[in-house]
Amino acid sequence: MLPASLALPVLLVVAVAGLRAQDPATTTAPAAEPQPQKLAWPRDAERVVCIVAGREFTLKQLLEHLAERHYPPMLKLMETASGRSYLESPRIAEWVRAFADIKALELEAQQRDVGFDAARDALGDALKRDFEGWLESYRKRRERDGAPLELTQDRINLLLTDYQRDEGLRTEVAGWLDALVPAVPLEATGKLRDYYEAYPQYFGGVVNVAQILVEHRDPRTLELRTGKELEAAWAKLADIRARIAPDGSNFEELARAHSDDRRTAREGGRLDGIRRFDERLPAALCRTAWRLRDGEISAPFESPYGIHLLKRIGYTHNYYVIFTDKLKPEIAATMRRQEQEDLLFTAREKHAVTLRY
Repeated sequence: MLPASLALPVLLVVAVAGLRAQDPATTTAPAAEPQPQKLAWPRDAERVVCIVAGREFTLKQLLEHLAERHYPPMLKLMETASGRSYLESPRIAEWVRAFADIKALELEAQQRDVGFDAARDALGDALKRDFEGWLESYRKRRERDGAPLELTQDRINLLLTDYQRDEGLRTEVAGWLDALVPAVPLEATGKLRDYYEAYPQYFGGVVNVAQILVEHRDPRTLELRTGKELEAAWAKLADIRARIAPDGSNFEELARAHSDDRRTAREGGRLDGIRRFDERLPAALCRTAWRLRDGEISAPFESPYGIHLLKRIGYTHNYYVIFTDKLKPEIAATMRRQEQEDLLFTAREKHAVTLRY
C-alpha cells in the first residue's frame, strides 16, 4: 500500500530584460524558474527539518543524533552515494518524524524527572526486542525464498548495525514510551478485566475503511508543502469533501476519481483488515478508523502520506476470546500500547511539533 524569497532577483531580471528588449540587436532568454532540490549533505546541513516547542532542529542535528546514539559513522556515510540516497528516499521523512517525536518525549521526560540515564535500560530493551522480532521475520523470509540465513555472531552483529542505522530512531521512540508508561502488572486482574470489557473488539477484530488521500509532500524533494502549495492541497480536499453525499454513498466513487493514492483508489479507496494497533499503517489512520462508527466519515487528518478522509465500512470479528489468565499478557500489552499512543499524540500537540519533511 500504501527558500528564501526570490522576489528581488526576479524583479531585477525582469527590469534588465525590459531594457534589452528596447535594443533590437540584443536578446536574452527569460530566466528559468529555480527547480526544487532534494536534500543534500553537507549543502543542507543547516536546513530546518522540524520544530519542537518553538526550537528549530536542523538536518545536521538529526544526523548527529543518529551518530551519537545509533550509528557512529553516520556523517561519513552521508558523504557517499549510499548515504545520499537516504536523503532522497522516503526514509528521511521517517527519520524526521521519529526525531521530532524523540525531542517531544524528552521534554515530557524532563517534566517527570526522567533523565536519559534513567531511561537507558528501556531504550536498550526496545532496540533488543524490535531487532529480535525483525531478525526472526527476516530469517523466515529467507527460508521461504530458498536462501536460509546462516546466523553467525558476525552476521548478527552486521545486521544489528544496519538495523540501528535504519530503525534506531524509531526504536528510540518506543524506548522513551516504555520508560514513560510502565507495564501493566498481570496481577491487576480487575483493571485488565475492565479494559477487556471496554474494548472487546480489539481482541480478534478488524475494521474495514475507504480512504481519500491528498498528498501534501513535494514528490521530488519529499519536503512537506507550505504556503500556497499546502493551501492548494487543503482546498482540493475541501472540494472533494463538499461533494460527498450526506449518506456517504458516493465516497468510493470520489476516491476512484480523486484520491492521490492510486493503488487504493482503483478499489474505491478500500483498506481492509485494519487491526487497532497495526504496524503496516500510520498510527493516526488506525486511531481514526477505530474511533468511527460504521458508515461514518472522519474529519480530515494528516499522516506521513498526506491528508486523509476515512469512511468506516464496517467491523469484522474474526475470532472470539474469553477473559482468562492466558489472555492477560495480551490485554496488558494492548492497554499499555494505547496509553503510550495517547501520550505520544498528546506530546506532539503539547509541544507544537511541526515537521518540514
